[in-house]
Amino acid sequence: MLNYRNTSAGFLILTLVFFVIWICTSITCILIYCLIVFLYLLFLTLGAAKIQMNFYLKAIHNGSLDEAKVALTFDDGPDEVTTAGLLNILEKHQIKAAFFCIGSKIEKNELILKKISENGHLIGNHSWSHAFFFDFFLPGKMIREIKKTDTIIENISGIPVKLFRPPYGVTNPFLSKALKRTRHTVIGWSLRTFDTAKNRQSVLKRIETRIKNGDIILFHDANPKTLNFLDDAIELIKYRGMEIVGLDELLKINIKG
Repeated sequence: MLNYRNTSAGFLILTLVFFVIWICTSITCILIYCLIVFLYLLFLTLGAAKIQMNFYLKAIHNGSLDEAKVALTFDDGPDEVTTAGLLNILEKHQIKAAFFCIGSKIEKNELILKKISENGHLIGNHSWSHAFFFDFFLPGKMIREIKKTDTIIENISGIPVKLFRPPYGVTNPFLSKALKRTRHTVIGWSLRTFDTAKNRQSVLKRIETRIKNGDIILFHDANPKTLNFLDDAIELIKYRGMEIVGLDELLKINIKG
C-alpha cells in the first residue's frame, strides 16, 4: 500500500543500502540515488495534493459503486447571498446536501448556518481560517482551528460535528496527527466540478461525462457562479438516472447525531 509511512520506510532502506554499498565498495551511484530522492519527493508532493491517494491519512471519497446514488457537497461557506440561494434551489428539489463550513465565515453568517441545519443538511468542518498556509501550521494550531470551528457549529446547530474536509483538499503528516486527536471522519470527493474556475457549460459537461455511481460531488457555496448552474446540474444528474441523496445515506453511516 502506497502511503507516507511505507514510502518513507522504503526511502530510508534504500538510503541505507546505498550508504553500505558506498562504504564497502567505494562505488558511488549518485545519479541513481538522486533519482530515488526525486521520486520520493514527488510522491510526497502528489500525496499532499491529491487527497484521493489516502497517502497521509484515510479519507472517504465515494459511496457504493453498485447503487445509482450520488451526494452533493459544498465548500467554503456560509455566504449570506450564495448559500441562501443554493438552499432555496435544494429545497425546491427536496435534496439534502453537506456543507463544509469555514469557522470565520460562520461567525459573520450565523443565521445562514442555522438555516442550513434547520433544512436538514449536514454540516462539516472546513477549518476556521482556510488560510493559504494552513498546511504549514503545526498540529497544535490545526487542532485549535478545528475545535474552534466545531464549537461554533455545535453552538448554533446543537449537533456534534463529525466530518472534516481539509482546506484545498491538501493533506500532510501534521494534519494527520491533528485529526487523530480530533477524531473527525475525513471526507474527500470523487467528482470535482471546478465550479470556481470553469464556466457553466464546462461544469455541466464535466458532470455529464464523468458522473458515476457513488460519487461525492464537490461544489463551492462561496462561489456566486454556482447559483447559475446548480439547478441545471441537478436536472442533469437526475436525467442520467442518478438519485441525489444525503451524504450520510450515501455512505450508510450515522453522522448526524
